[in-house]
Amino acid sequence: MQGWEIRLDTRDVDLARAQVARSYCPHALAPTRGAFRARHAEAGSADVGVFSLSYGEGAVRVRPEPFGDFVLLSRPLAGTLTVRGRAGECRAVPGRTVALDPHTAHDLDFGPGCRLLTIKLPTTLVARAGAASGRAGDVRTGPATDPRPWDAIMRLLLADVVPQGLLDTPFGASVAQLAAVAALDSFGAAPAPERRRAAAADVVRRACDYVDAHAGDGIGLLDIADAAGVAPRTLQDHFRDRLGTSPTAHLRRVRLERARADLLAGDGETVVAVASRWGFGHLGRFAAEYRRAFGRSPSDDLRRG
Repeated sequence: MQGWEIRLDTRDVDLARAQVARSYCPHALAPTRGAFRARHAEAGSADVGVFSLSYGEGAVRVRPEPFGDFVLLSRPLAGTLTVRGRAGECRAVPGRTVALDPHTAHDLDFGPGCRLLTIKLPTTLVARAGAASGRAGDVRTGPATDPRPWDAIMRLLLADVVPQGLLDTPFGASVAQLAAVAALDSFGAAPAPERRRAAAADVVRRACDYVDAHAGDGIGLLDIADAAGVAPRTLQDHFRDRLGTSPTAHLRRVRLERARADLLAGDGETVVAVASRWGFGHLGRFAAEYRRAFGRSPSDDLRRG
């Protein structure tokens, strides 16, 4: 799988338990019926982990310790996952994500042939998204109340970010912040109404000024919303209404323009060096976005410079 690193492929239960614990936490692992074969792949960064895990054609019960400093959002790609905790029991099937909170000792039953895709987010990042939105920064165990925000993040991660190796780039940091906001939108409490509605034009201006000053840093939606003084969802609404785009799309456009200016300056740098400086970790994707934006390739502008 492009963008993934294979961590494990074994029939040894003890080895599987030890290796998988490195990505998650200590846990009990007990095959309950059928053939056991653990396969684990990983793609991630300091801000977000992306994992694929299966235990073969048999059924397995997993009892992890409370996570403490991270939350998990898991979706079967095949088979079923049954989650038991303080709030009762829920069952995830392909196309349906279930969240696991950091405080509960869950019982997880992997059905026969279950292959699980899991996103791991630090509780500190989720709490920050909650504070920015004026709500509790807690993800509750269970299915989504509104799956649309989380489904959009899943599509972005699987279609673009992971296959193109972008998690460890500034764009990946932006996606991690978007993921934290989406996790709360889909699995958290409803946000409280904002007490003060700043003028949309002022909000957008402050946000754009911040992006202009920090485009070369690993910033994302939460940083921009903090600078603008509003909740992330409010910022997204103002950008859509006034500029017809999103804050993160605007950030990406500014980075493209900075990259173009560097290429045209003709200071002897390579396209790879310029793309990396402005957070574009995948050269092919950078070239495609650059051509869509400016009608020329990066190498064309480098030669012009």
